[in-house]
Amino acid sequence: MSSSRPPKFSRVSLNLLMLVSIVLIVILYEPLAKQTESPLPQAPQLDASIWLSDSGSQVWFHPALADGIEIQLWFRAGFRYDGQHKGRAHLLAQLLKYESVQRKLPMAVSLDQDFIKIALHLSGSPVVLKRQIEQSQALLYHPQLSRTRLNKLRHSRTSLSEDLRQQAYGQHAYAGPQRGTAHSLREISRADLQSFHHHYLHPQRLSASIVGDVSERSAAIIMESLLPTSAHIAASDAPLMPLVARHASHDNMAVLVKPGLSNLRQPQQQERLVKDYLLMQVLQDRQPSHSRWVTGQSNNTLFLQQLAQFRQNMREHADWDMILSAKRRLASHWLQQVAGAKALSRYLVHLNAYDLPVNHMQLNLQHLQSITLDSWQQFYQTQLSEISL
Repeated sequence: MSSSRPPKFSRVSLNLLMLVSIVLIVILYEPLAKQTESPLPQAPQLDASIWLSDSGSQVWFHPALADGIEIQLWFRAGFRYDGQHKGRAHLLAQLLKYESVQRKLPMAVSLDQDFIKIALHLSGSPVVLKRQIEQSQALLYHPQLSRTRLNKLRHSRTSLSEDLRQQAYGQHAYAGPQRGTAHSLREISRADLQSFHHHYLHPQRLSASIVGDVSERSAAIIMESLLPTSAHIAASDAPLMPLVARHASHDNMAVLVKPGLSNLRQPQQQERLVKDYLLMQVLQDRQPSHSRWVTGQSNNTLFLQQLAQFRQNMREHADWDMILSAKRRLASHWLQQVAGAKALSRYLVHLNAYDLPVNHMQLNLQHLQSITLDSWQQFYQTQLSEISL
């Protein structure tokens, strides 16, 4: 009866086998990850027409099937231009919003550090459209600026997020406070607001977009009717230098300052911003509704709540499958920005206002697709060292 002995391996052979296995894992792991990553969808091809109106406004137009006409007007009149009159832009935006309601206009008014933003949803009916354009033009060029409403708006209180933003930005124009202080608001007269309106809500300080089921010629006629030449002189802009990364925190809340959209002319900066967006997507997946990202020309601002949880989330590294999933959700979010006439009008005015190319989304998607496990880990380690909250 024959018997076979089990094979014997020396310790040297076992060590060599383990070393070969480790090398194979290192060599094959990332290519395997790349093979399993599906390509991101392509951005739609935008065929925008761009022109300068007779009054000096830069207009982007794109045809789209829609019931009405979507118009976006972004005036370089944000709270960074308040100067010594803190809250001036805020008061003007609130008065315009109030008057648009009084006039029953299909208009939305908002404010950020760079712009007073006005969105118009105009009718496709020629008769109604004509009346809406006349009413909108009257509001834009000759607002009533109600004294009664102004007096009611003078009572304001800064929030913790505004205080932290001011600490983070220091003497920078983005410091705010956006809504002013009780003292500064009392010092702003109606005449001050009229002067600010004449020189800052000026067609030469305007980036606009129009999207709808109209021809380019019809779109141009609408915009020329809405935006005639102003009798006033447009204010000039002083250069605004971006800040390096800074932050301030207090009471479980933080504000982080990042490079803004004016830095995107350099490809490496655009790639860095895409990674910032991806990081925000990953953190929101873990901690929804506790972060807010505000883009700006000079700097972007990240507002964080539940700071202790954020610190914990930053310490917990996401695995590669989570990053791939976050990539696809971020790409889906970007593509939704051009889904429908209203969204497309907002996206076009964003490109217009920040001097971005029409293929900006495609460039972002390419950068997003190119993020590898190694490049993400290097970026993430940099974020951990920079964010010393």
